[in-house]
Amino acid sequence: MKKISTLLAAVAVSAAANVASAATWCMPGTYQNWVLETNIFEDNGDGSYSQTIADLHGDFKIVMYEGASSWDNQWCSNGAAVENNVAYEAQKIANGVNIMMAGDNAHYINAKVTITPGANDALTILVQAERVETGEETWQLVGDAPLAWDFTTAPKFTKGDGDEWTLAYTGTITDTFKVVKNSSWANSYSTASALNLDEVYTLTGPQDPIDNMSVAAGPWVNPVFTLNVGDTVTLKVTAEGAGVEAVEADAATGEAVYYNLQGQRVANPENGLYIRLQGGKATKVAL
Repeated sequence: MKKISTLLAAVAVSAAANVASAATWCMPGTYQNWVLETNIFEDNGDGSYSQTIADLHGDFKIVMYEGASSWDNQWCSNGAAVENNVAYEAQKIANGVNIMMAGDNAHYINAKVTITPGANDALTILVQAERVETGEETWQLVGDAPLAWDFTTAPKFTKGDGDEWTLAYTGTITDTFKVVKNSSWANSYSTASALNLDEVYTLTGPQDPIDNMSVAAGPWVNPVFTLNVGDTVTLKVTAEGAGVEAVEADAATGEAVYYNLQGQRVANPENGLYIRLQGGKATKVAL
């Protein structure tokens, strides 16, 4: 009896180990803010895996992991976009380019996504949507705090006349950032240059990964960003007014002056993050 109990226990442990090490396929992307541990595919029992997504849009990757979640095994773009009801052959590339959906800001409604792994790391993706809709065009500014690398909270540009879009940002910009169209990292625009106020820069894109832009001389307090999205995409950053002028005046004294992340001067900073401006150089410090 003891031998049988021991054998059953060993079988149970072995089964649990197999479950823990079973391959998990998931689909992180713009549509769910790139969360790895969600949107898990279900095993169809025939070598394929499927799930249905209510509103599939933007870009995504297919990720497989065993046990603890990991980004180590990624299937990425083959240079083309995924079309509805057309089989797509993804490529296994570490930190490769995200897979795009065909159509400008297309939303694939009630999309059944089926993946079929093959030999030599082959992976076929088939998207079958109930219908395809076109979403409203958006442009966003994403970046380091106080901005965010999150499309749900990143500020949006407002469309003006013709191809012009503007964003009057309330706060202080000190670090790196980029411009993204239609909440898709594959639609990132930037330039390797550090930007000065009142100059026009031609941005490179759409592509991802891409270098971030940075502040050449700052901080920028309440800056206004102006995009022109014609044949080329250009960006100009201007000062709203007194905010930046006051910062520049303080810098000329050579004394350390502190601002909070909203661009407000702080006389006696303590217990928090601040922008220290001294000798014309802005530095983020924790006190």
